[in-house]
Amino acid sequence: MSSYTRARRHLLRQYERAVDRIDEHDRAIFLGHRVEELSYRQLAERHGVSVAEVEDAMIRSLRVIAQSVDRKNRRWWQFWRR
Repeated sequence: MSSYTRARRHLLRQYERAVDRIDEHDRAIFLGHRVEELSYRQLAERHGVSVAEVEDAMIRSLRVIAQSVDRKNRRWWQFWRR
């Protein structure tokens, strides 16, 4: 197995763990959009929320993923939050 393949598999595992860290409701919306390719409007109808709430769920989901996967490359302001 090449180092490129190992690196990709490692990154995929990181993403899988990050998705597992997302809140259950937000994860359902995130996967509905990214995997099932549903629109925000369709997701809003499915979950009984507004389109703005779907947008907020996507933002929260992407934030969790970014923080989980990209721990080494944090932006300077993130160090002051914790």
